[in-house]
Amino acid sequence: PRGMVVFGMGLLNGAKMSSSKGNVFLLEDAVMEFGADTVRMFLVGSAEPWQDFDWRNDLVTSTRKQIDRFMNTVVECMAARGDPGDLDSWLRSRLQGHIARTTEALERFQTRQALQEAFFGIEADLKWYRRRLPEGSSGSVYLHELCSAWVRLLAPVIPFTGEYLWKSLGGEGLISFAPWPETDTAAENRSIEVAEELLARTVEDIESILRIIPLEPAAITIYTAPEWKRTIFQAAASAEDKTSVIKEIMKDEAMRKRGKEVTDTVRQCITQIHRLPPQVVSGLLEEMPDERVIFSAACQFLAREFCVPVTVRDAGGSTHAKAAGALPFKPAIVIE
Repeated sequence: PRGMVVFGMGLLNGAKMSSSKGNVFLLEDAVMEFGADTVRMFLVGSAEPWQDFDWRNDLVTSTRKQIDRFMNTVVECMAARGDPGDLDSWLRSRLQGHIARTTEALERFQTRQALQEAFFGIEADLKWYRRRLPEGSSGSVYLHELCSAWVRLLAPVIPFTGEYLWKSLGGEGLISFAPWPETDTAAENRSIEVAEELLARTVEDIESILRIIPLEPAAITIYTAPEWKRTIFQAAASAEDKTSVIKEIMKDEAMRKRGKEVTDTVRQCITQIHRLPPQVVSGLLEEMPDERVIFSAACQFLAREFCVPVTVRDAGGSTHAKAAGALPFKPAIVIE
């Protein structure tokens, strides 16, 4: 044994299970009604082992649907025949993080956290991957490799489903004896992950604006932050003492000439940095992406998403009032 865990209490619809009160749902009855994999996945996903779990039939039913969705997704991925591209490099890089975090969580007995990474994390990536694919494409042959790792990561949670899919994928022997997925550092690509994160966040921002404005959009313009704001962002992100950032930046004569515009940008960048995930900030410190190139390459995707022409411009050379609000990793968006 690698360790021991003391389990929490079992609840039934929010109330403590008690045989004297008659509100008990036996494990064997649960397996007969919902299936072993569904019961396992619900118990693993509802709480960490040492926490109380709350058995609710409606939530267990939704877990069954999640397993069905997982099976359908794997089967669909097996039909992909395209050539791998940059989007597959992003998906491969993301998978390395999921493998590492799932493995680490299991070693700490954090089974719920492991399931969040291995199931919902990879599923969310695949959803974005499919959304980003050109029209008519079902993906590349790399999806076969991803599914092989995905099924093995989930095998401890849903072993019967795992064995069925492992055989369908052409795996040798039983999945319970198959090697556990290992991270491939050569497949990690921080810059491409940061680029897709930027694009996904911008899509969310555009969607939020469209939900608020009472008009049908005719065009979208994305204004990327100028170079001097990128310099401020990196200085603020790398500074241990954020309160001294303005003082250090103002030592530069070109920055001093901008006056209040610089001090406002420093404060905005610091707020932005605190809101971003740490791994994104560290990636931006390693290499600031060329946002104009990223958005220009994604113009066709964005135009398809929002059914309007999309233009990308540098905020530094624009006189539009909203362009002044562009920050690194948070472009200004103008919808007309």
